[in-house]
Amino acid sequence: MTTAQPDTGTRDGHHRLRRTLALIAVSTGVIVGVIAVDVYVSTVLAVCLGILYPVLVIGGLVRLHDADSNPRFEKELGGWGLLVAVVALVAYLAGVDAWNNLVLSSGRNVTAKVVDVKVERSSHGSTTWTYTVLSAETGAPLPGGAFEPDSHRFALNDVITVRVDPSGRVAPKLPGEADSPAGLMTFVGCNVVIDLLVLWCARAPRPRARPGR
Repeated sequence: MTTAQPDTGTRDGHHRLRRTLALIAVSTGVIVGVIAVDVYVSTVLAVCLGILYPVLVIGGLVRLHDADSNPRFEKELGGWGLLVAVVALVAYLAGVDAWNNLVLSSGRNVTAKVVDVKVERSSHGSTTWTYTVLSAETGAPLPGGAFEPDSHRFALNDVITVRVDPSGRVAPKLPGEADSPAGLMTFVGCNVVIDLLVLWCARAPRPRARPGR
């Protein structure tokens, strides 16, 4: 009588897949959590937490390879970590923008007047315009801090329409920028890239061909 032996390879494959999916879920959750900390608590704290993100992902990938000898993966570990960190940084910045836009979606449009303009030019040639705007109706400052549109330039005494968050948590934006889906799409795209990288790194190593075969 022959006793059926369990398919060890299939079992190991299912276990690897479960751990990989868990790492992907944790990765996405950490990025979302860091974004929430930035919006509701502190940008400095969010950056400090974000620094730990690549360490978490790489640590998870190393654990996925504990049961397999993969010297090539070990050599490429630093490169994978740097790539994950760069993509995660873009996801973080885009996610903060998308979350701010979500907050502003429940805000209101107000008419404002430009009363001050500050121009900052970096050593790389980029220029940032920061505007101080007051309510055109009451002359009171708008909640949320400085108004920094992405690319629009305004002059002193211009009257414009901006979207404000009454709670003052998010800075004012132009309605078109507040309604833009670009931040959300970039955030989703970056997370897809990270997930694909995790899946690629976590794949089972191919057995080496024996000499003479």
